[in-house]
Amino acid sequence: MNRFYKRYSDVIFHLFKDNKWSNLAELSDKTGYSKSTIRRDLKFLETLIPEGWGFEKSESLGICLIKPENGTLENLLVQIREKNSYFHILKLILLNDGVDISLISQEVHISRSTAYRHLEKLQEVVREAGVNLTASPFKLVGEEKKIRRFIMQNLDFATLETYTDKDSLDEKEFQTTLLHLFSKYSMSFRTGALHRLTMILYISNLRVTMGYFVSYPKSVLMNYEGSKYFDFSKELGHYMERCPSRDIQLQEIFYLSIYLMSEEKPVNRSQHLRYLRNRMKSKQGFPLTQFLDSLSEYVCFNLSQDDIFLFHLYQTLKRISLETEFEMETVRNSMLQYLPYYEYNPIFQTIEKLATKSFLTVPLKFKKLDVLEIFSLLQAAILRNKNQHTIIVALVCRTYTEKDYIREVLKYHYGNQVRISTFDPSSKELIYKYEEIDLIISTEEDIIGFQKIPVIMVSSFPTPSELMQIKQFFEDHFFDQFNMDPGLVYPYEKMNAVVK
Repeated sequence: MNRFYKRYSDVIFHLFKDNKWSNLAELSDKTGYSKSTIRRDLKFLETLIPEGWGFEKSESLGICLIKPENGTLENLLVQIREKNSYFHILKLILLNDGVDISLISQEVHISRSTAYRHLEKLQEVVREAGVNLTASPFKLVGEEKKIRRFIMQNLDFATLETYTDKDSLDEKEFQTTLLHLFSKYSMSFRTGALHRLTMILYISNLRVTMGYFVSYPKSVLMNYEGSKYFDFSKELGHYMERCPSRDIQLQEIFYLSIYLMSEEKPVNRSQHLRYLRNRMKSKQGFPLTQFLDSLSEYVCFNLSQDDIFLFHLYQTLKRISLETEFEMETVRNSMLQYLPYYEYNPIFQTIEKLATKSFLTVPLKFKKLDVLEIFSLLQAAILRNKNQHTIIVALVCRTYTEKDYIREVLKYHYGNQVRISTFDPSSKELIYKYEEIDLIISTEEDIIGFQKIPVIMVSSFPTPSELMQIKQFFEDHFFDQFNMDPGLVYPYEKMNAVVK
């Protein structure tokens, strides 16, 4: 669905990201669109962007995006999508059991010919999802599981208002019941689970009222019937629309229980991590071990020792496994708007390649959004490793006031990244006894005699350029110690172009 507003989002993305004046030539170079196209798109965007946002223009400086206090990129893109006619047509199709061209033209305020052109392009998106769009009336047809997955993906991404009939589902009451049942069954849940489960139930009820039901083999149903997930779902039965028969009702209960499985999070993280590490030593855990080893070699440190990364990666893989097995969709698609800007990043492509290779013998289907999620987890692990990296500094000063002031300046700028030991110039020979010292920072010129330990001279009141020199040393020290490519750390600020 990105394709229906990608040109506009590309321009917004770069103006927002750079947060400075940009001329048309720069925007053209970064987005790949002509200057005349960008000029035309900016005029159109001026009619769409909400109050508080705007474009400031200058003949000499170019264009600058004006944003309100606390304005975010997501907030702006969501409001632009809400005014996109493609998304409005899609909403009509998703939330109704067939719509005709007259209704589309009337509701979206476009001509019939424009509506037909939009529907032709929407047909391509629908086919990619493995379902079809019938003509007159226009409605989704195909396997019910795939249709619901398509609805989940696009209602979530478009952030369209789903609870049109407020009496059909009391969201607050339902989520309160969920919390009670999670406690009753001693289950913990992932961040955002309450929202996702509410949306799943809404979509299920919507399709059931239209007369469409999911279907799984009886053998699969029998395997899960009686499980805590199935029993949990049965207790939500009074929130579910009634089905024509008991068998169909059980299918719908099972459908909801699959999402409960996906949203469950281990209660005891330490115990679960021990289980994971033991499993990784077995044959069943070999694909995960292979993936972690390959990824660790790529980033130059052992990711399996990062408890947070390992815990969340396994939860992601569990979700992907359930999605693959039951042809479902659970992930939030708020990340989808960022996919075009990161899917050509070398780190993203490496993750995709290693995941495909490592899990070749396992029935896992990695979508682009799955890779983006792992990309985000990996970036967090790299930044966490960098943030935990400590430089041991010997601070040599001529006076107590220098020592006291410079030490606090270093702590102010570098916090826990620096451990400081202070020395008097007359006792510099003691520095040799501290074999772990990484850097000497000194106000005393005579200290330069050290050969094996780097020395940075600073003023009594360190200047910005001197502090920048220290910061650069910290950066280089981290990359040198791990033999890591600097491009692996926070690649977002280095991305200057959208690859077509």
